[in-house]
Amino acid sequence: MPPKGKHHGMGTTYKVKNFKGTGKRLLLEFKPLLASFIFVAIILICASILNAISPMYLRNIINGVALDASQAAASGGSYDGEYIHIMNGIISIHWGSLWKSFGIIMAFYASSALISWIAEWTVAKISANYAFELRQKIKAKLDKLPLSFFDRQTVGEILSRGTNDVDTISRSMSMIINQTISGIALFIAVVVIMFVVSWELSLVVLCTLPLSLTITIVIAKTSQKQFATYQSKLGAVEGYAEEQYAGFTVIKLFNKEDDSQKQFNTISEDMKNADWKARWLSFLIFPLIRFVNNIGYVAVCVVGGATKSAEEIGTIAVFFIYLNLFQQPFQQIGEIASTIQSVVAAAERIFEILDEVEEPKEDEDAISSEDNIVGNIDITHVDFSYDQSKELIKDMNLVVHQGDSVAIVGPTGAGKTTIVNLLMRFYDVNAGSITLDGYDIRHYTRKALRGSVGMVLQDTWLFEGTIKENIRYGRSDATDEEIIQAAKAAHAHHFIKTLPNNYDFMLNEDGTNISQGQRQLITIARAFVSQPKILILDEATSSVDTRTEMQIQDAMDKLMENKTAFVIAHRLSTIKNAKLIIVMNKGSIIESGNHEQLLKKGGFYADLYNSQFAGINPMAKEEIIEQTNS
Repeated sequence: MPPKGKHHGMGTTYKVKNFKGTGKRLLLEFKPLLASFIFVAIILICASILNAISPMYLRNIINGVALDASQAAASGGSYDGEYIHIMNGIISIHWGSLWKSFGIIMAFYASSALISWIAEWTVAKISANYAFELRQKIKAKLDKLPLSFFDRQTVGEILSRGTNDVDTISRSMSMIINQTISGIALFIAVVVIMFVVSWELSLVVLCTLPLSLTITIVIAKTSQKQFATYQSKLGAVEGYAEEQYAGFTVIKLFNKEDDSQKQFNTISEDMKNADWKARWLSFLIFPLIRFVNNIGYVAVCVVGGATKSAEEIGTIAVFFIYLNLFQQPFQQIGEIASTIQSVVAAAERIFEILDEVEEPKEDEDAISSEDNIVGNIDITHVDFSYDQSKELIKDMNLVVHQGDSVAIVGPTGAGKTTIVNLLMRFYDVNAGSITLDGYDIRHYTRKALRGSVGMVLQDTWLFEGTIKENIRYGRSDATDEEIIQAAKAAHAHHFIKTLPNNYDFMLNEDGTNISQGQRQLITIARAFVSQPKILILDEATSSVDTRTEMQIQDAMDKLMENKTAFVIAHRLSTIKNAKLIIVMNKGSIIESGNHEQLLKKGGFYADLYNSQFAGINPMAKEEIIEQTNS
């Protein structure tokens, strides 16, 4: 198998490659939701207009009270105004008029809040649905990708794109839509109403615009890079953590806890630095805009004091509110810009998966049923390599008849597992062909081809659930009786009966609450239930004790009866009875025959077999010869 790809961000920083193109594509993703977004835009514009109008009524109240107070003072002791009444030196307030005016203002604010809540609820629902559909797309896409994709990516990287990146888009959507629409609408509404109220003070407020824009653009541009870096580092941390906990036993075995902790701290430190820099820069915009606001307040006071009368003090007061509303969109721009950068970076990483080349499409007339498969396999002039620059399998030829058991042996990297990958169409051959019962395996649907094959691997791959569910994974319609019979044939029934709840015993993730040998017996029972036509056994007894190995070997012998079987093994004692043994080295078949024939040849197999009893390593001999010749 080719080496796994490095995780994005372990040593590099993810950068958006095509911001404009990705952003445009992301917008097109929401085209079916255009009507919903138009509805949201309309109600947000209404809410912004109500927010902008409300201070005008406050101005009228303040100016009205100031005017009444001024005229009452000049009346000589008797006055009846809109808000103030004086009779015989007694001052009283017209609370009805005052509460009516305040009631109008509160109605505006309450209506604006209600409308904004409706918009938030609508966008939240849209974003949740989009996240659901996007995850469905990613899952469906992953199911169609070739094994080579997963060889290039770590599990943590794929999980990060399918979880963190989707969440980034979904959770940011509400803020981007609501703040962008309401910000633009509020800015326009405030500018228009300010000029209606007082054009002099409006010009003062507009003088703060260049400074606000400069601060916002500079900070937003700088923080965008840090948000993109943080997104990448977050995926790196998750990928590394997943890898470390998956290999926790090995880390303990070699006392690498300190090294693991140091490396994790380094990656986590990078993420922390990117996070606080992005947040610090984003939050910096608020105090700076507040500073600009304070300058505006002073300017409004000075100009208002020079141009307005005492009865217009309400106009000056509400311009403080308008100045704050005027600057509010600029306070949000930095956060919105940084969020958009993160969203586009996340979208690009997701689109990279969605754009990956899928497995070749199946022929329209491909054989979709496995009922007539018997197991005659013909490998003819096959060439294959994972990396085109490194030749692996060259001109391989092999004929296997129905019911034959073929053992494949050879040193690590010889191409044994590659043969399995080609038979299962995890990879397609570069040249030549592999036929099954006279048809090229590419002429079968993958479901039919793989449904006819049962596999027992060194890695047991059990799932969290009951033992019964794990055995039934081989065939979903298997009855309880068939599951029990399969377990008995696999020598698993006895130990299952000793467990609490027997077949309903709950396995944890990877089945680590039972022994390695017991897990292997369950996988053999799973293969029995699947009733395969072809068997592939890959190092199935490599990590168990001798007694368990004998049980597994007996179970596999029963499983292989009258079935075409490929057995990959390093323990040559387990394959002595194979009808055909092929010896591979450097991607080629260098010897073939049964056990006795190969021993008589005295070649590579004989050396390999004797080395397991005499301690002679044929690979070491070969390396010494090569070094001597060179």
